[in-house]
Amino acid sequence: MVVKKVFAWLFGILLLVSIVPLSQADTNLSIVVLVSDNEADSALAEDFADVLSATVVMTPWGVYDTNVSAEIMSYAPDKVIIIGGPDAVPRDYETDLNDLGITHVRWYGGDRYGTNLDVIKHALEEYPELFENVKIIIAHGRDLGGIKQAKGVEGKKFILYVDNNLINQTEIIGTLLKTKNVVIIKSPLMDNETAKRIRERVRERVRNGNITEENLEITPEMVWQAIELAINRTETAKEMLDNLSIPAAPKLLELAEKKIQIANESYNEGNYGKAYGQAIAAKAHAEAIIKLAGKEWKNVLHARVNIQLEREIYKLEVKIKLLEKAGIDVTEIKNRVESAKIAIQSGDYDTAKELIEQAKNMFRDAFIQGRGKIRGMNLPGEKGRGRP
Repeated sequence: MVVKKVFAWLFGILLLVSIVPLSQADTNLSIVVLVSDNEADSALAEDFADVLSATVVMTPWGVYDTNVSAEIMSYAPDKVIIIGGPDAVPRDYETDLNDLGITHVRWYGGDRYGTNLDVIKHALEEYPELFENVKIIIAHGRDLGGIKQAKGVEGKKFILYVDNNLINQTEIIGTLLKTKNVVIIKSPLMDNETAKRIRERVRERVRNGNITEENLEITPEMVWQAIELAINRTETAKEMLDNLSIPAAPKLLELAEKKIQIANESYNEGNYGKAYGQAIAAKAHAEAIIKLAGKEWKNVLHARVNIQLEREIYKLEVKIKLLEKAGIDVTEIKNRVESAKIAIQSGDYDTAKELIEQAKNMFRDAFIQGRGKIRGMNLPGEKGRGRP
């Protein structure tokens, strides 16, 4: 399915690249790239932001955090590019950006491979000059070590993710990207037959080019990092499950914790290949829980008006602090927020909604008018892990 999409927009993009002037990419714009800490999406976003001179803001995978929105605000961007689907970067961020009047787009596919192609597609449409003399790094899309090694390759580059069933993604090399420099990261997750077929396809499409291969060996450090990432994802999943009842979650959590246990035991025994695979599997189970919990929290918010309103107040209070630090008068906004709190306590939710909406409108006006001051100070947002 992903491969078919490549050819669906292939000729359209080639035509577009030939007629879009390079000046369309306005380098004077302040751009923020919002992405989850998913290793594949974040590596892709960092490379793209690097060549675009944009700022990367990262959110925990599948978790909405008001402080992340405040961090975006601190750059007062003209545009935000969201990389990753709603499961990775919750739609709550889009709501926040709409409330602030910040232009934004989302580039994503059905999985990390689809997102990879969608980012390349849109980058070609909007910033074709970025692909001049670009180096393409081919890595297995689920190999943490391979992606890390790809990130370490110097120079202007874009990562192309493959796996044993998606080697046809190499069709875009030499067709869309017109590259002469390709690096193939050979890793334990990429079997020999796949590596051979990728190498053949690249050589067919990159005539007189520089094609190099780098072998990736599983190291104790790499394995330990994978285990730590799996543990962190599992802890996030537990936090998300607090006070929620999701029938499928306990089994998934049990599987994640079991695989982490096996990964630790294998690591201590020096069986790094097994430990690496178990850690990656544990991480996948934890992310499945986070996805389920995120959907359930939305149901809770929909059913409990008071929780929904209290959440809106919390979001406003976090962002108000940013305007205060920039020296912007927020007295009237805070007055509306305090009045809304009193209305919630008395059960007058209609009044609370009206007051919160007034506060949000006033906040948006203050933010837009104070963009220059905020951008000049470039105040850091208060980072932290939030709850949906």
